[in-house]
Amino acid sequence: MPTLSRRHLILTLTLGAAASMTNAEMKPADVTAARALFANNGCANCHAINGKADGPTMRDIAKRYQGKKISAELANRIRDGSTGRWGPSQSHPPQGILEPSEAKLLADWVLSGAR
Repeated sequence: MPTLSRRHLILTLTLGAAASMTNAEMKPADVTAARALFANNGCANCHAINGKADGPTMRDIAKRYQGKKISAELANRIRDGSTGRWGPSQSHPPQGILEPSEAKLLADWVLSGAR
């Protein structure tokens, strides 16, 4: 029984540390900049942070890719567009107006839970 309790404690601490590291990695200035990119580049026309939207919410995206190293790939999907990742009729139009560094900032923010 003590082994199970110890495993539970280790798992809880590991998951908690991973969750806090994801959010802690973004500096407040980067979060502010990412929110501004989200608001000023039409992202909110299809996506919500959490709630009803035509496209997947930022929190749903973060949940789907939690623990995966996909930031660079997601940044490319933001800039280049993608189709079918959230269903056959879902497509993300290219956002080539964004600089690669801006798309990466948005991707990091989304993957951190868009907080």
